[in-house]
Amino acid sequence: MSLFTRFIPNAKTIVSVPDSKALDSLRKAVTVIDDLAPKLEFIHLQYGTFIYGTCFAEDFYMPVPLSEGLPPLRKPWADRLPYFNLSRWMDEFSRGKPWKWCETRPDDIIGFLPRPNGYNVAYPIAMFLSLYAYINGKGAQCPFPGSFGVWKALSNDAGADMIAKSAIHLSLSSNLLANGEGFNVASSSTPWSWEMKWPVICTWFGLEGIPPVDRERSETETPGPDEYIRNHEEEYKRMVKEYGLKGWKVASPSMDGSENWGLTKLNFDRQVDLRKTIATGYTDEESNAETWIRALERMRSAKVIP
Repeated sequence: MSLFTRFIPNAKTIVSVPDSKALDSLRKAVTVIDDLAPKLEFIHLQYGTFIYGTCFAEDFYMPVPLSEGLPPLRKPWADRLPYFNLSRWMDEFSRGKPWKWCETRPDDIIGFLPRPNGYNVAYPIAMFLSLYAYINGKGAQCPFPGSFGVWKALSNDAGADMIAKSAIHLSLSSNLLANGEGFNVASSSTPWSWEMKWPVICTWFGLEGIPPVDRERSETETPGPDEYIRNHEEEYKRMVKEYGLKGWKVASPSMDGSENWGLTKLNFDRQVDLRKTIATGYTDEESNAETWIRALERMRSAKVIP
């Protein structure tokens, strides 16, 4: 049984234990599952690399590669995330139960859901590149719409399919796991930067991906995906109508309320160490290119992008 517990904080978010919606939701779900499933063997929770503080871009201090054995995130940042309270409750509730549980820690999740999703990292970029190619034509050069710091920063994308496979593997390997362990998950143990990803993704759209136009660490003069689409609203509407697209709202995820946060503020290396997960016997990998292209192909098949 897998439960999704990803949490999006912002600059003003403070999570208190008794009032936490995440904790209340988890408590209700797990209690019901425990009551109704007498043969329950395992519960998998999905957290994310926020547990290492990656969402607090200006204050990130953890050494890389990020490993599960690092000391817990320090206060006050830990108090602004629900994960530690969730784990404490799970530890207490599971004590003496016949089942075990674990949590996994993907970084950016690259996947596709056939409905609007405000947490979708890939969709705003895919729609931006679709519109850019529609306006400028195939073969046009497309500068990276983010900061130079993000362009260079290393990370490990996590494809939705690869997350599912690793979760299934861990759930079926409970005899090898201690209760309540955390595991990093990703498509590949080899980290990529946008410098490596951007040309590959742009090529899929018939474009030539080139570096950002400026060399600022945390900002850029280039409009981000959301702003670019707003600036070309008429062309966007025309493209949606011409290709019969769903025309979902484009809103890139932001952790502090600023626009284009992911492509400007995540300017630090945050690659993960997968050795603990691999040690359980899970060795499946795919390239970051495969992860992105699969998500893009599914968007195209669903008439989300042309």
